[in-house]
Amino acid sequence: MEYKLIPILRYSSFVLLFLAITAQADAADLVPNYDYPDQQIKLFDVRNPLVLSCNVKRDGDYELSWTKDGVDVSKVESLKSRYNIIKEEHKFIIDRALESDAGLYTCSVKSLGESSEIRVIANVAVKLPSNSPVVEGEKLTITCIVVGTDPELSWRVGNETYSESEGRIILQEDATSKIKNSVLIIESATLDDRNEYVCEARNKASDLRNISVQSATYVRVKGKLAALWPFIGICAEVFVLCAIILIYEKRRNKTDLEESDTDQSPDQEKLKK
Repeated sequence: MEYKLIPILRYSSFVLLFLAITAQADAADLVPNYDYPDQQIKLFDVRNPLVLSCNVKRDGDYELSWTKDGVDVSKVESLKSRYNIIKEEHKFIIDRALESDAGLYTCSVKSLGESSEIRVIANVAVKLPSNSPVVEGEKLTITCIVVGTDPELSWRVGNETYSESEGRIILQEDATSKIKNSVLIIESATLDDRNEYVCEARNKASDLRNISVQSATYVRVKGKLAALWPFIGICAEVFVLCAIILIYEKRRNKTDLEESDTDQSPDQEKLKK
């Protein structure tokens, strides 16, 4: 019985091996330009070109079709008049990609019955103003401008890192972008709040690239009376100027009076005699 099973097992092994090789050969017929092939991921920078391509390994003239999130790209409202397909090179191009262009793209060759998926992810980027001045006792608000696919934000103040509100540090989502922790608030700033504030962002793309994406701003806290010093200085200058004018006018009047006393006409001299 064992001898009869051996040929069958060998035949089954050859069949499975043939099917595996055939499947690999078919899969290799359509090869996208992945940045990370093992995860079928393509990365792009917002406001820069996004170029997707699917190379067809088989000989022949094959036409590709493209979909985004299961919808033909020609029917995606956000893509209208923004993309270009180069049939000869099997490329799909967006000249100025937006954050919303991220998603699951599929290139297909209907005549071969083959398709490949491409997970497109936008690299994360953040921006803060170089300086953030605030007056002592007033509300400090710093908004971190961020773009990218599904970003996660945290803040570093000095040597402390905040991923949620803690103590006087309040973290909120921006009303426009709806991104969590993109706004840092201190209700009443003190002189001790002078420091470097860093917005740090991460997402799937930054994790794959093993990079840290951050932007820094320096918070300058002015004392309550700091705004009055220029006004006081101007008032002092005006006072000194007025005093100089008064003294000058007083001396000039005194000089004119003395000259009028000494400069008498001949008739006045005769009357005195």
